[in-house]
Amino acid sequence: MSAATTNHVHVDKKASGLLSYAQSSLDLVVSPSTRQRAYDSSAEFASARPILFSFLVAQLLFSFLPVLLFATFSLSTVAFSLGAALVFALFWIGVAFMVLMPALLLTSSVAVLIWAWAVGSFLVARWLYNHAPIGTYEDKIVAAVKK
Repeated sequence: MSAATTNHVHVDKKASGLLSYAQSSLDLVVSPSTRQRAYDSSAEFASARPILFSFLVAQLLFSFLPVLLFATFSLSTVAFSLGAALVFALFWIGVAFMVLMPALLLTSSVAVLIWAWAVGSFLVARWLYNHAPIGTYEDKIVAAVKK
C-alpha cells in the first residue's frame, strides 16, 4: 500500500467515526423518527413551493452567521455583566464587613459594660435589701428577724 492510500483510509475512518458520533449525539437531542418527519415535510414543501423554499433557504444561510454572532455577543455580555456585578457586590460587601467589625466590637463592649453594671447594681441592691432595716416604729429601728 502506498502512503497516499494509507492516509486516505485513515481519513475515511476518522470521518466515519466523526459522522457516527455526530449522528448518535443528534439522536439524543432529536429522535430519528421526528427528524425523518421534518426531512419529509421539508422535501414536500420544497417540491410544492420551490421558489419560496429557495428564498427561505437563502435567508437562513446568509442570516445564520450574523444571528449566531449576535446571540454569542448577547450571552457573553450578560455573562460579563453578571461577573462584574458579582465582583462589584463582593467588593462593597467587603467594605461593609470592615465597617461592621469595629461597630460590632464597640456595641458588644458597650453591651458587656451595661450588663456588668446591671448585674452589679442588682447584687448591691439585693445586699442592701437583705441588710437594711424593715422600717421604724416610734423612732426605733425595726429589723427583720432571720431564721
